[in-house]
Amino acid sequence: MTKPAAAVDSPIAARVVHKSTLVDQPGILPVIKLMLNVRPDGRSFEPGTDVAFVDPDAPADDSTHGLRLFTVEAVGQVPFEDSIDLTLYVRTNRGQTTGIAHRLTRLNQGDTVDLYGPFAYPFYPPMGSRSNMVFIGAGSGMIPFRWLAHKIHARRFDWMGKVLMLEGDRTGLEHLYLNDPVADQDQYFDGVTFRAFEGLKTRYSASALDHEESATDNMESFWRLLGQGSVYVYLSGYRKVAAAMDEAMSDHLRMPERWHETKAKLQSDGHWLEYLYD
Repeated sequence: MTKPAAAVDSPIAARVVHKSTLVDQPGILPVIKLMLNVRPDGRSFEPGTDVAFVDPDAPADDSTHGLRLFTVEAVGQVPFEDSIDLTLYVRTNRGQTTGIAHRLTRLNQGDTVDLYGPFAYPFYPPMGSRSNMVFIGAGSGMIPFRWLAHKIHARRFDWMGKVLMLEGDRTGLEHLYLNDPVADQDQYFDGVTFRAFEGLKTRYSASALDHEESATDNMESFWRLLGQGSVYVYLSGYRKVAAAMDEAMSDHLRMPERWHETKAKLQSDGHWLEYLYD
């Protein structure tokens, strides 16, 4: 997803006023809670909107593609000041020494960082409850879909369609997201989001549960679900992983044009929504 150049040209300074560890358990990726104080200067920040930071490893002349999005969890007005506090959650791999997530987790109280945005959240739910949905975390896990799950859960009606939630670092299709309350805590962080994901998980495509899980099985389940009509596909993660998924689906179907035509139709209908980064 490329952001408007105007947004890249006008960052605002964000000062760290609070930092704490939200998730830190063996075998689970750590999650840091950051509270950043900013003067909005006429910008409207709301929970569920996105803000961005420039990846320090991005080319200096290509800051637009170097932006990384983080969803605003909460917004608090500071009494007697023309400023607000933005709460963000940042997940990073243990031992990671590069990237914007690593840079953010290295910040301490009083440090400042350039913040861009706000930007609209890139995913919207289907209008009705009978649509089928596929969530694909292409190296990002389910974290980018937390607010989408919140939006669906907030409607408080029984979802009638099927839901398939896949994630993996090679093609995004290696694993079903199991939403384990312990092992997957770094994906959802709180009880509200766990319940939102749990409600969707109960609507897994039956074809994905009929056999032992494998990337091939998941590709077949994905393709079968696409054939049932009214499907929304949500894809987030690394561009190279998404490209590997396209190649894997083309090889799986043995007719590349079938996959490309199906994906193009979903895109033209507004049923294929993605946020990808390098």
